[in-house]
Amino acid sequence: MHLVHKIIATTAVTLSFAAPAFAQNISLELSDRQAMMITPSGKVMRMDVSTTGHNMMMKYGHRVKAGTIFYMSGGQLYMAVNRSTGSHGMLVDQIH
Repeated sequence: MHLVHKIIATTAVTLSFAAPAFAQNISLELSDRQAMMITPSGKVMRMDVSTTGHNMMMKYGHRVKAGTIFYMSGGQLYMAVNRSTGSHGMLVDQIH
């Protein structure tokens, strides 16, 4: 039984060191020629964009303003630009 406890403890320690490495792979940052799509269910899909895809995005895509906030509620995706909410400060300060 003592050996089982050692194995469990060793596994727990190993996983505690591995968890941050897995979390780093779930980055929301985009590099050039990468795309991110949010599906209707809220799943985030990432993909590398080909030259043809890049050309299509440049033709049909729109720039996103700095400070844009995306929000999912009731199965609907919303967006707002961070702005002053009057005496309450900035919008981003009110949502967390």
